[in-house]
Amino acid sequence: MKACEAQLEAVAGRLRARVAEGRYREAQGELKDYCQTLRQTVAALPPGDPAVRRLEGEWRRLLDDTRRRVLAGRAHAGARLARLAKMPTRSRFYGDGLPPRRTWEWLA
Repeated sequence: MKACEAQLEAVAGRLRARVAEGRYREAQGELKDYCQTLRQTVAALPPGDPAVRRLEGEWRRLLDDTRRRVLAGRAHAGARLARLAKMPTRSRFYGDGLPPRRTWEWLA
C-alpha cells in the first residue's frame, strides 16, 4: 500500500515540476499518469478506508495548484507578448545600425 502512495507522490512531483517549468504538453501526460495511478491506489484500498478521503483531498489540492499555476503562466506569457508588441521596431534588432545623422552633425 505504501508503495502505491509513494508512486502516486512521485508522479504528482513530476506533474508539479512540468507545470512549474511551463512544459504543459508533457504535464498533460503526467496528469494522465497521475489519474491512472490514483485509480489503482484507490482500487487497492479496502472498502470504507479513511485513506480515500485523504487521497481525495490531496487530489483536489494538486488540481487547484496546477490550475492556478497554468493560469498564472498563461497570464505571464500574455503580458510578455503585449510588452513585445509595444517595443519600437528599431530596438528589436541589432543590425539596424545608427540612426541617420543630419548634415550639421557631420560638419561639426
